[in-house]
Order: sequence, then C-alpha cells, then structure tokens
Amino acid sequence: MIQKLIETPIYFDYKLPTKNDIDWLKINTKSVNVEQNFRINAAHSYREIKLSGTQNIMLARQALVLKLNEILEILPNKYSFKVFDAFRTVETQFALFNYIYNQQKEINPKLSHSELYSITREFIIHPEETSRFAIPPHNSGGAIDLTLTCDGINLEMGTDFDAITPLSQTNYFEQEYISECGFTNEKWLEIRNNRRILFNAMKHVGFTNFQVEWWHYDLGDCMWAIELQQNWYYPSLEKELK
Repeated sequence: MIQKLIETPIYFDYKLPTKNDIDWLKINTKSVNVEQNFRINAAHSYREIKLSGTQNIMLARQALVLKLNEILEILPNKYSFKVFDAFRTVETQFALFNYIYNQQKEINPKLSHSELYSITREFIIHPEETSRFAIPPHNSGGAIDLTLTCDGINLEMGTDFDAITPLSQTNYFEQEYISECGFTNEKWLEIRNNRRILFNAMKHVGFTNFQVEWWHYDLGDCMWAIELQQNWYYPSLEKELK
C-alpha cells in the first residue's frame, strides 16, 4: 500500500461522497478525544505557545478519528499520526489570527495593514469573516492539522507546521527539482514521497486538503463542502459543547 501511495502524484481530484458516506458523516458527529488509538498522538501545538482558548484535551468529530483509524489499518505499524490541532474555539481562532498577523508584521515591517491582513488570511480564517466560510473549519470539529511519524520520528515534509511559505503548498514538491530551494535532490524526492503518503492516504478515506497547507485536512465541514461542491454537515462544535 505504501508503494502505491508514493507512486501516486498529488492530484486534487476527489471522489464525490455517496449517500451512504453522507449518512455516515451525519451519524458520527459527536466530539471525541483524538487520542483514541496509541498511534494517534496530540501535539497541542497552540497550547504549547499559550494561545488563549486552548484546551487540555484535543477534540474532533468522531468521523475524523474513525477515518484516521481506518488509515492506520492499511499503513505499516511503524507509522502513526501526530495531530497539531483539530477543534478550535473562536477565542483561539482570534488569538491565532493575531499571532500570525504580528509574526508577519515583524518579518515584513514595511507592509501595510491590508497587505499583512491579506497574507494572514491565506493561512487562517478570521472568525468574523462569514462570507468566506459559514463556520470556521476548525471550529466545526471537521478540520484537522496533522503529520505522519515513522518509529516516532516526524516524516520530513519540507516545512514546519504553520510555516507561511510557498513550500507549504501541498503539491509544491511535485514540480521539477529546484536547486535553489536549499534541499538536495534526494531530500526533495523524500519530501515529495512523504507528502504523497499523507495526502493519498487521507484522500483515500474521504478527506479533502487545504491546498496551501500540506498539514490541513477537512471532512464534512465548510471547506470540504466547497472543495466537493456539496452541502456541509458540521456546524460549530463549540456551540454544541456549551
């Protein structure tokens, strides 16, 4: 299975969900701890940097966790998931937007507010920008940020999680080798293959990918619905938890 995943280039051509698929999504809506399997580990990336609104337990819709388990059944036992983020409160969404905005302001002090805002919103949804998404994907519990590990070591994906760079585009390493990128040709192919494993495995079980972030995947939420031209099924999980 791994070889097939590696040999398949990253294409954003998804199979449309069947009625049974949609009924299954509707059934598996409850919130669960993502760590339902010893091969799924929560990294709590935003709690580590002390963003407001983060929680001690990382939650997601049950459908997402079941699908991750489905993937793990077809991957060799040495592979596991490391989850950076899943369900996110509106408070954390605001905090993260401001965190990335200020990060970009430090890097690009000459840019205007509108330019910095534009860069920031490429990577994170402003929670009040409902014209873009009715429900921020992470707030719905239907979005998840993750990577694969092999024998406990993160697979080389070419960038860190949340890196704001063109290299974060999921299919960036599908192009011909660029010597100026700072990677050897061997490392370039390793990154390409690792991203293929993650992308094709997630795609295989019904996830869609946010194309500018190799780590971000959706199931049943607004972003998934837009990608597939379907209805979305997961409203705000935060409101359900109150």
